[in-house]
Amino acid sequence: MNYDICIIGSGIIGSLIARQLSKYKVKIAVIERNVDVSMDATGANSGIVHSGYDAKTGTKKARFNVEGCNMMPKLCEDLAVKCKMIGSFVLAFDKDDEKVLQQLYDNGIKNGVTGMSIVDRDFILKKEPYVNPAVTKALYAKNAGIVSPYKLNIAAMDNAIMNGVVFLRETKVTGIEKQNGLFKISVDVMGDICSMSKVDPIKEEDRTNITARIVINCAGAHADEISRMVGDDSFKIIPRRGEYILFDKTEGSKINTVLFQTPTEKGKGILVTPTVDGNLMIGPDATVTQDKDDKCTNSDNLDYVYKTATQSYTGLNMKKSITVFAGIRATPDTSDFIIEQSPKCDNFINVAGIESPGLTASPAIAVYVEDIVKFLIDIKEKEKDKYTMVVKHDKPFSEMTNEEKEKACDSDELCRKIICRCETVSEKEIVAAIYAPCGARTVDGVKKRTRAGMGRCQGGFCSPHVMRILSEHTGIPVNRIAKANADSCILGRNSRG
Repeated sequence: MNYDICIIGSGIIGSLIARQLSKYKVKIAVIERNVDVSMDATGANSGIVHSGYDAKTGTKKARFNVEGCNMMPKLCEDLAVKCKMIGSFVLAFDKDDEKVLQQLYDNGIKNGVTGMSIVDRDFILKKEPYVNPAVTKALYAKNAGIVSPYKLNIAAMDNAIMNGVVFLRETKVTGIEKQNGLFKISVDVMGDICSMSKVDPIKEEDRTNITARIVINCAGAHADEISRMVGDDSFKIIPRRGEYILFDKTEGSKINTVLFQTPTEKGKGILVTPTVDGNLMIGPDATVTQDKDDKCTNSDNLDYVYKTATQSYTGLNMKKSITVFAGIRATPDTSDFIIEQSPKCDNFINVAGIESPGLTASPAIAVYVEDIVKFLIDIKEKEKDKYTMVVKHDKPFSEMTNEEKEKACDSDELCRKIICRCETVSEKEIVAAIYAPCGARTVDGVKKRTRAGMGRCQGGFCSPHVMRILSEHTGIPVNRIAKANADSCILGRNSRG
């Protein structure tokens, strides 16, 4: 299949770039090795909208952090994704910490950050009564916030597909060759979920004999490997695993802002934050790993995360933890984001090394890459007559008033069937998630879109029902329904009906 632009990777960066370019009359494909978006770094992310005071002045990281932070509320409004600009504290507990606060403040001013102030203990404890009372001062960043990274990722890809982008799931790039000004992209099919699904729009010819005029490398931790396929070995990705602990919704309301400790050479340190859905989360640590796909958690690392978090927040109760998880960060050896046309290969754009604050920077990066593409090929006059940059969703059943719930149940019988009791998710919402532009094909896919399985029981009650609904609507046999990718089938054999 011939495309004008192929984007490799469907994390938040690749998806927002696809959305940004979907305004134009060009044929775009997003190639993703997993069965869904947001299954790597974006899916295991703190969800923090960083204000931009800590990135080194003059770097791409600093520029796009500040620009992206300012863009995030409008982007989330357009994509119907929750975003709460709740502010953040960097906590100081001694004179040395206080010196770091001043350095961060000064750096933030240079970066163009607004809404910052260094505040005293009384201000902190009034806003955050559960903070360690040994705190002396803090850097308060009013413009920081929180967002759901995976929901933003899903909504961005939904929007791109609505505008005509082709999403090639379960498709791994194995080679890139440039011939006569065109990239020939070799791929392997990584699973059979899409081929079994009757609702999946992927056709065999979509991922056969793929060519593209422009390739955009958004492959995260594997971006250096993709770059080397075109002869560019100008950077290396150092994978760092970060581990998190997530707590029940009973704990989320006890914290009102994002709590950071003073940063170290490993990064921003262990944070304590509420999530947009009301949980409490702590983490991540930073462990260099040789395996770029190693998302296993380690008891010693999680113990470190917990003990370090208690230095900031005295109210942690491990009995209220409901799950742990880990993600891989794509740390570049350049110490800065790599966003440029490759110096070794024309029309090949690297968007690599997008570690923290990559989520915050993502909308600004997408606009910047759009400008690079405009420079490389003439699309300025090719804007579509009709496209949308807005995604609309029905109000979640759990957030409806009693009157709204009664009305919804009267109009659709599936609203009466509550599949996830912890999060009050109806069968109608799960069906809608399957048939969305970038629809769910797995149990985890449904979970990220609807929160079915994200409650206290972590899917203990609802998972079999989610599997049944997935099977009924996709046509995938229930014993082939997967948790994540095709090799994670939940049932090992046919079960009795």
